[in-house]
Amino acid sequence: MTWAWLGALCLACAVGKAAASGPAREQFDPAASRATFEVTVRVTGPATGRFRRIEGELVEDDRGRWRVQVRVDAEGLELDGPGWMLRSTRSRNFLDVENHPEIRFRSALFARDLLATGGPLRGRLDLRGASRGVTFTLLPAACERPGRDCDIVVKGEVSRRAFGMTSQRVWVKDEVGFDFRVRLRDPVAP
Repeated sequence: MTWAWLGALCLACAVGKAAASGPAREQFDPAASRATFEVTVRVTGPATGRFRRIEGELVEDDRGRWRVQVRVDAEGLELDGPGWMLRSTRSRNFLDVENHPEIRFRSALFARDLLATGGPLRGRLDLRGASRGVTFTLLPAACERPGRDCDIVVKGEVSRRAFGMTSQRVWVKDEVGFDFRVRLRDPVAP
């Protein structure tokens, strides 16, 4: 009788500890992560922009699948080139950062080994007040512990037109290239 009670108590403690810990989460390291984009101006060629801050996390579900959630500070946009290009990119005609200060991406669930092998990363991109399904490409990892010993690299293109950016079509190509390079914070001991 005493052993059964002790076993039940140990099981209850283990279940309680697992429930208290919740799903696994791995936070981005904003200081070591970066997000860039590239637009092509037909006359002058590619122009590269950077966002000063990228935040996000990898979250595990109860079946061992993972999802990435990313938040990019659109207000912190920097752009190579003349000042008029930066003003134009921040304007209501393009990113409209005054009304939409964040860009968000939430992936579909994926197996953790995708971080090592690379492949398509599907999800929803919220940009400029519009939400669209997109597919980015997760590049194969250059190390054994992606996000810790090397960047997790995600690239892809989206259509400006699909997100309501229809001005300047004569001067600026429709495709906008994105490049995310992510490092993860070291886990914090409980």
